[in-house]
Amino acid sequence: MTEKHNIDLALRFDKLLQSINSLETLADGFCLPELKDADRIHLSSVGLASELKHRTGSAIVPTITLRDSNRQNILGTVAFAIFAGIENLFLVRGDPYDAKNEREPKNVYDVKTVSSIVSSVRKMESHLATGKRVTILSPINLVRIEDEKYLQSIKEREGAGVDLFVAESLFEDVADHLKRVRKVREAGIAHPIIHTIFPLKSMEDALNCVRKFGWSISEEEIDGLKQKGAEFGLEKAKERYRDLLNNKDQAEGACISTRGDHDIARAITA
Repeated sequence: MTEKHNIDLALRFDKLLQSINSLETLADGFCLPELKDADRIHLSSVGLASELKHRTGSAIVPTITLRDSNRQNILGTVAFAIFAGIENLFLVRGDPYDAKNEREPKNVYDVKTVSSIVSSVRKMESHLATGKRVTILSPINLVRIEDEKYLQSIKEREGAGVDLFVAESLFEDVADHLKRVRKVREAGIAHPIIHTIFPLKSMEDALNCVRKFGWSISEEEIDGLKQKGAEFGLEKAKERYRDLLNNKDQAEGACISTRGDHDIARAITA
């Protein structure tokens, strides 16, 4: 590992620490991905969460990705998280790496489904002396709820022990978004859903998200970003956040992506 990588990761950690300290009065918790540099040298999200919790006292939610480890390693990581006092975990499958790119890591997927690993975590908890039950978060893509197979997978996650769902980034009118939530409730899924606000920075940013994540972003929004850039993206994020607040009976909370700038979250919630 070169000195450049070490400095890069240290600087990014310090910036993350600064963001948490700045926003702790505005947030109930902080979802934490793995910090990676350009060459995918990364710090474990659970290790980071432990250190950040120690330094800030805030509720830190590390992300554990099934794509990257076998079952034994995942359960070992969860066991360490519990030992370290982490109270919340975000368990995700993870988008597959590009197998055609030799520089990309290998996809592991020893554990095929989120519900499977959740069941294993719950079973493991029953054998640990702590007696504590970690809160497990899991993603939900509301755009896919018409797919019966996908809806069944969400029911299986809830039945396995997921406590809270985090919806994919919101890029539609909140009224339409909440219609999807009502269909989820009608299907019998009862656990809370947190809705993700992701402020776009530019037209190029939006198009890149469409290519990379398959997100559906309207031509109208892309055109607004083309004309006004980050200002338009921030206004749309504010609008959606306000609409969620006005529908607290259906929207249990919001997860705001800071996009690496904690002032963005402050501006959206102001």
